[in-house]
Amino acid sequence: MIDGLNKLIEEAVKEGIFPGANYSLIVKGKKYFGSFGAKALLPIKEENSLDTLYDMASVSKVLSTTTCAMLLLERGLLRLDDLVITYLPEFKQPEITIWDLMTHSSGLPPIVPGFQDKDKKAIIETIYNIETKYPKNTQIIYSCVGYIVLGFVIEKITGQTLDVFAKENIFKPLDMQDTFYNPKDVKRCATTEQRGDKFDRGYVHDEVCNILDGRAGNSGVFSTVKDMANFMEMILNNGKFKNQTYFSKPVIDLLFTSQIEEPNHLSKRTSKRGLGWILQGRYSPSGDLASANTIMHTGFTGTHLFIDKDNQIAFCLLSNRVHPSRDNNKIIAWRAKVGNYIIGQMA
Repeated sequence: MIDGLNKLIEEAVKEGIFPGANYSLIVKGKKYFGSFGAKALLPIKEENSLDTLYDMASVSKVLSTTTCAMLLLERGLLRLDDLVITYLPEFKQPEITIWDLMTHSSGLPPIVPGFQDKDKKAIIETIYNIETKYPKNTQIIYSCVGYIVLGFVIEKITGQTLDVFAKENIFKPLDMQDTFYNPKDVKRCATTEQRGDKFDRGYVHDEVCNILDGRAGNSGVFSTVKDMANFMEMILNNGKFKNQTYFSKPVIDLLFTSQIEEPNHLSKRTSKRGLGWILQGRYSPSGDLASANTIMHTGFTGTHLFIDKDNQIAFCLLSNRVHPSRDNNKIIAWRAKVGNYIIGQMA
């Protein structure tokens, strides 16, 4: 079964779905890892390894920002129904709550308008004064802006920058030694996009996060599949890792609870979201066979993970599909196919 999975990924490299990829897989407590292809093709080819650091892109939203928010909730420092202005009085949308941000139903736009011409100060000012695009809780519109705001809230409550709080309260306790914002060892990083005559490597691909010093609620984390296995194991084990409890079971259960759904005409395959996480439903990157008790997320650079609680299976794939160009979108359909193989052969 593992040989079949490896073959699927090897074929994906040959087909140009991504230059290279690493995976971690947990099946009923047993861990598997694999490394394929190249971490860079240009300007010179560099072979991949399990120690390669990948830009997690929007997987940062669940790995770091959502997890930080749930820690604060569990510690009695945050409530889902709290208004954002409770913590950020300068925010000009008085009716938006933490729940709205975490379910991507706040009405905030997907990206910061005009970010290309803004510096850090101007971006923050734009976010605080931003207008909504639709009445809140009427649609699910994925919003990086909403998660940047959530990152600001976390920093205000904790008095620490997001990267420091995440390191001290998530990454270090879970023995995720190679997970951080702003990696120092550039040579270990997979190269992402070619922009002009330069290649993005060692700094976050997301432009707005880059301007915000490489740490924001929407993006910025770099990690390895070995570290991601620790994170997934903790969730599969109802908040426990190496006999230590990092989350209570009610918090983990809440992550798997549907918060908002968007119908698709007559189909019962609705688009579903929990708190930060995508739930099993329409167009799920986990495929068609994962149980209803599955959470997942994707990242623009070519990363994704899913955690199927009923089948006790978790899978994370890290790739640099945007190298050398973001125009390569072959991974979108491929994710579900590899998910089908994993659940179909290993559940």
